[in-house]
Amino acid sequence: MKDKLALVLVGGEDRKKLLAALKKCGWCEFRVDEFLKKKPEDELKKWLTLKTSAKKIGTVRWHKEHQNKGLAISEKKRAKIYKQILEYVDYVDVEIKSKIAKEVIKSAREKRKRVIVSYHNFSKTPSFKFLKKVYKRGRQLKPDIIKIATKVNSPNELLTLLLFTFTYSKSFPVVITPMGVSFIERLIPLYFGSLFTYISFNTKTASGQISYKKILTICKDME
Repeated sequence: MKDKLALVLVGGEDRKKLLAALKKCGWCEFRVDEFLKKKPEDELKKWLTLKTSAKKIGTVRWHKEHQNKGLAISEKKRAKIYKQILEYVDYVDVEIKSKIAKEVIKSAREKRKRVIVSYHNFSKTPSFKFLKKVYKRGRQLKPDIIKIATKVNSPNELLTLLLFTFTYSKSFPVVITPMGVSFIERLIPLYFGSLFTYISFNTKTASGQISYKKILTICKDME
């Protein structure tokens, strides 16, 4: 289960508790945009240089693809921050629709870092046909992973997302995240081929995101 968990960090974490949690997670995501809401930019390096065997993902989320009110960072500034954090992470996550996607990916490749391209829809899960178009557009950017996170409003929408996961995970690494659902539904894509699921440490960054404490309980019950 360890390799299926990505712990989301937003800044201000208790370092001792965090290091203990990361021993049980194969991935961790540094939400730089969330960090910069409350911390100065010159503190980023200390936060990002956390020693862990988990694969580090650096994300400076575009405010237009944010669950709540995102930090309105200009695209020029976002691109600059991405370049600054490349030294400290293994992956960067940039939105498929973002104007800076190609620039960020180019910078990542120059540093021999890997790339996740993502799509978020916080109101619904689009049709299979639409998701297929998103996937094809994402593949054109030549990433290492494609992430799709959508709000699920009905069983039919969940089935659409699961069918998409099952179909495309066979040919390319995908991370599929249903939002606004129970913890059971949140985990189901893992069984259909999704690489991992995001879990919160201190703060949830998406509706329905499972907490680290909840995951510990689930895993203990499975033993």
